[in-house]
Amino acid sequence: MNEKEWDDFAEEYYEIQQESQTTIAEDVRKYLKSEKVLPAEIVADVAGGSGRFLSLAKEVNHYVLIDFSSGMLANAKKEAEKIDLSNVSFIKRSLEEFIQSSETYEVVFTAANPALTHPNQLEKLMKKSSKWCVIMRVVESIDDVFYPIEKQLGMIEEDPNTTPFIMDQFESYLIDKGFKVKKKDFTYFAQESITEEWMKMYYEEHAKDPVMTRYIRKLFSEKPEIISTTRLTYRLLLWSKDKKRSPHIS
Repeated sequence: MNEKEWDDFAEEYYEIQQESQTTIAEDVRKYLKSEKVLPAEIVADVAGGSGRFLSLAKEVNHYVLIDFSSGMLANAKKEAEKIDLSNVSFIKRSLEEFIQSSETYEVVFTAANPALTHPNQLEKLMKKSSKWCVIMRVVESIDDVFYPIEKQLGMIEEDPNTTPFIMDQFESYLIDKGFKVKKKDFTYFAQESITEEWMKMYYEEHAKDPVMTRYIRKLFSEKPEIISTTRLTYRLLLWSKDKKRSPHIS
């Protein structure tokens, strides 16, 4: 997505963030404290979007949220005001512009960064950090209602942004370079109620497919609605710019 597309998506993205059933931001904050990464003097949240991880700023003297979308930054500022943070700066900058800038930060943190896709980028990212680098992505998002039938019908297209592929590449690259990497998974379960009528409407273009018909009939054979459960896993990689320094062993 380009800048305009992210600007257009910003409000919807912020609403999704607000409705999230996970405690990922708070859990990451606690984890980084346990690993002695936080508290810190200055942290850069690269591709910080609508401020999903602004609670990290509670452990920081100066928190810098960087994103290339004006719409995302506007919502991040709104979120900072909502949780009463006064130690946050907001900078409009792309990942490439961030890498080329002169500033350095004690901790460089980036989560679900769509521009960070290749291991070679990690070398440039590390140059922006004086101590720690933290990257995080979703490595699994799978539910027990939609996924089985979509897989059966061949509708599933693998998305590298919701599979372990990129993070596995990053981890292998860092280990090969001699860095001591610590990996941490955060798994959550979200549920929603689904009616038979809604399910048929959602798969309207497959309504005449006998496989879909049988599947829906089986799901709702004894009840008017069912519960769909989604398993969502985030993977965090933590390493020090100093190859001799290891993440804290708790």
